[in-house]
Amino acid sequence: MTAEYEPANPAQTAALYTSDGVRCLRHEGGKLPEILDQFGLALSELNADLFTYAGRLVRVYPAPGGTSGGIHRPKGALIVHPVDAAHLSELGTRAAVHERYDARGEKYKAVDCPRRVADAYLARGHWPELPALTGFVEAPTIDLDGRLLDQPGYDKQTGLFLAFDPIPGYEPAPKKPSKSQAATAADLLLALIETFPCVSDADRAAVLAGIITALVRRSLPSAPMLAITAPTPGTGKTMLAETPSVIATGRRASVLSLGHDDAEAEKRLGGVLLAGDACILLDNIERPLGGDLLCQITTQPSVRLRPLGTSGVVSVPTHALLLATGNNLAIVGDLKRRAMLVCLDAQVERPEQRRFERNHLEDVYARRGELIRAALTIPMAYLRAGAPSIDGLAPLGSFEHFDRMVRRPLVWLGLPDPMLASEALRDEDPELSTMRALFAAWRELFQDNAVTVAAVIEAGMDRAPMSGNTVNADLFDSLQVACAEKPNARRLGNWLRFRQNRIVDGLRLVRAGIDAKAKVAKWKITG
Repeated sequence: MTAEYEPANPAQTAALYTSDGVRCLRHEGGKLPEILDQFGLALSELNADLFTYAGRLVRVYPAPGGTSGGIHRPKGALIVHPVDAAHLSELGTRAAVHERYDARGEKYKAVDCPRRVADAYLARGHWPELPALTGFVEAPTIDLDGRLLDQPGYDKQTGLFLAFDPIPGYEPAPKKPSKSQAATAADLLLALIETFPCVSDADRAAVLAGIITALVRRSLPSAPMLAITAPTPGTGKTMLAETPSVIATGRRASVLSLGHDDAEAEKRLGGVLLAGDACILLDNIERPLGGDLLCQITTQPSVRLRPLGTSGVVSVPTHALLLATGNNLAIVGDLKRRAMLVCLDAQVERPEQRRFERNHLEDVYARRGELIRAALTIPMAYLRAGAPSIDGLAPLGSFEHFDRMVRRPLVWLGLPDPMLASEALRDEDPELSTMRALFAAWRELFQDNAVTVAAVIEAGMDRAPMSGNTVNADLFDSLQVACAEKPNARRLGNWLRFRQNRIVDGLRLVRAGIDAKAKVAKWKITG
């Protein structure tokens, strides 16, 4: 049996250096493994911002800007770009001196890094000598322990690449900020958004939560979406949604068009995740917003995706802040509990004609350094205080670190729960409304009796002999909605199977055995 090849220990691999101290690779037959080991070390010594990310070799580049594939990025937006063999050959030539023996001259001569070496190095698929990239940030941030990261460069402890120049107006937050300093910081951020017609204080708290989340999102395994809705166009939804991105990155968010179907939307979302965009804006949504991938992005630290042009599947971090806007925005399915909702209402017919004393985004750009400091002071103060528990504030399942780093610090300062406004999403959910109506009508008619689907359909479709009116109008109406068309046993049976054991308003749908005569399932509503 042939033993599996293991790369040589770089510390034990003979290395050559030029008189200038530059690593020298001599390309001789039969020594490819050793050459690749030395090649990897040379790349690790090259200051080229070369990382491993999502199973690929990558560099962080500024995007040229513009729209491509349903994604619009502002000019200069940083993205993660995969390194191919041709570019790796170039980097390898910069990283070391490459030599090949010239028999005619009887000496070694300098050559470019051979393409086959770059190909073989990429094919290894594992590059422990290179730094692993968790993500890049374009503003100071803090880790989960409250440690302030504000020095440009690679942070080994978190795997974050801090890719920013000195930010005008920025001063580090106090190492041990007090609660009063955090309250002052919150007041500053609230004053920033005072011209937006937020319906309640909970909406304003949700905006502050979005700003803090944008700065710390790379460290959070999960975080809810910030969704902004208004009844009328021109209320300022997009401008408000851009605010967290401008503070965190110094530019507007990457705007993603969802397209006309879920498959196209997932393809585009996968593209921006692979590129590492920090803030992703789903702007002016005109259809119900939901889907498995959006739910996974908000609650899972990574998702499995297949990059375009490849046959393999890679695990991609999901640490981007999702933003969404829409007129009377509808969020459906499991995404409801994964969103911070902000409701705006200018209460005028033409809100776009309002006049303001200042341009909001210009103000944010000008004060960016000050705003970063304020936003980071709030969680740092809360963590310094020992992250005290908040009476009456229930835990936030799936978002434990967000709860500790963003939500509880704001409530600790006396602000409303930033997730409070999102409760309206549950009440407005058409799926929940259908279950509420059907469960109530079913319970009223059948009480504790277990019945078949056919019996429910028969009762719902029953009509009075003289008038022709439905006998059980509430049950009939709810069956029409649940079945999406004329009710029948097959449609209702499928609907019930996907909702068994659900509890709504204290009523629970359960399966209650088999009908002995018809040999079909029986159902009942308990509670």
